[in-house]
Amino acid sequence: MPALNLPYEKFSLEAVIPDGIRVETLMPATSRGFDDPGRALCEALDSPVGSPPLGSILQDKPERVLIIVPDHTRVCGRERLVPMLLDLLNRGGIPDDRIRVIVASGSHVHPPEDRFRESVGKAVDRIEVIKHDPEGPMTDHGTTSRGTPVRVNAILDEADLIIPSTAVVHHYFAGFGGGRKIFVPGLASLDTIAANHALTFDTSGKVPGRHALVFSGSLDGNPVHEDMLEAAQLVLKDKRHFALVSVILPDRQFGFFSAGNLDSSHRRACEFADASNGVDIDGLADVVIASAGGAPKDGNIVQSHKGMDNAVRALKPGGTLLYVMSCFDGPGHQAITDFATLDLDAVRQRLRENYIVYGQTVYAIKEKSRTFRIVLVSGLENDLVRSLGFEPASDIQKAVSMIDSELTSAGLVYHLPRADITVPRGFPTH
Repeated sequence: MPALNLPYEKFSLEAVIPDGIRVETLMPATSRGFDDPGRALCEALDSPVGSPPLGSILQDKPERVLIIVPDHTRVCGRERLVPMLLDLLNRGGIPDDRIRVIVASGSHVHPPEDRFRESVGKAVDRIEVIKHDPEGPMTDHGTTSRGTPVRVNAILDEADLIIPSTAVVHHYFAGFGGGRKIFVPGLASLDTIAANHALTFDTSGKVPGRHALVFSGSLDGNPVHEDMLEAAQLVLKDKRHFALVSVILPDRQFGFFSAGNLDSSHRRACEFADASNGVDIDGLADVVIASAGGAPKDGNIVQSHKGMDNAVRALKPGGTLLYVMSCFDGPGHQAITDFATLDLDAVRQRLRENYIVYGQTVYAIKEKSRTFRIVLVSGLENDLVRSLGFEPASDIQKAVSMIDSELTSAGLVYHLPRADITVPRGFPTH
């Protein structure tokens, strides 16, 4: 009988399904990472878009350089990239004692110290590494045209050169991660994050819901993305900066670098990620069996839901999703638990009255659990799983047995071992 591999935390589960079922595995096309990432990085820094090369900028000998990196919930190669950047800065005349790194965690909870150090890598032994606090000292940079107050970490004021280093992947409401997102929500205050993310929710109609242009892969016209970019541009106004953007391949090797202007370099990386991670499908399946992608992407509900958003793009309305997500760090935010017990209409009303960032995550989850049958293998409490509209399974084979009738009658089953980076396309989103 076929065994379908499903990454789960730092190991894998195998879903053994009956013989005779038509199964198609969806994965991004195989790409080869750079043989010499250091050389590829230098080439990107020497040939940026919309900016002088980094070497030219370093000729001005900035006294204080700040590198910004995503937190532990992102697969971005920071533990390899930051030491390479430090060496390049050293060769450009900037010693370690003039460089700091800040981890842009937005409203995420920082992991225990040992995991934090592991996620950052050896850079913690060379330079000061700072954790963003969304309730710490902020600087006010005005208000966006959509009304978002732009308040970000005051440490940016201390830098003569800012180097935001991000990785691009599809994002279910920002369109793509990376780029401008490192500032808002990455280094923003809680009120700034809430105001920006509230743009996900369109309250102009009779029945509030997700804005029509807020979905994975959408940038133009996406109010969340456009507001993030405008906020970042306000933050960087009159500040010397040089953006670095990468795309990480399924084997976690570097597949692409772009650099220079914040928006232009990000757009280039988004184009590569869209071509690399998009998978064309011929039809929607009756059953999808998928993984959130393993650690760190399945660390909590907030992160794991992103892969679920990709997985259901390949599923017929009324179809069945078997989904695995460890959630070794639990829900990811108290708001998940607070909103979980509400029905979809009640969540919608609460968000309309007072937008809560992770209440929107619950809204997106409950939309899915209303549209599809979702059987879940996770480390979460069963009561929480059920309150979100999922059916808990004690282990992977129990989950398979729970959907046995759907499997045996299915005309097509899709297997997404890396739903975190696999974006089915060819059919409209539900």
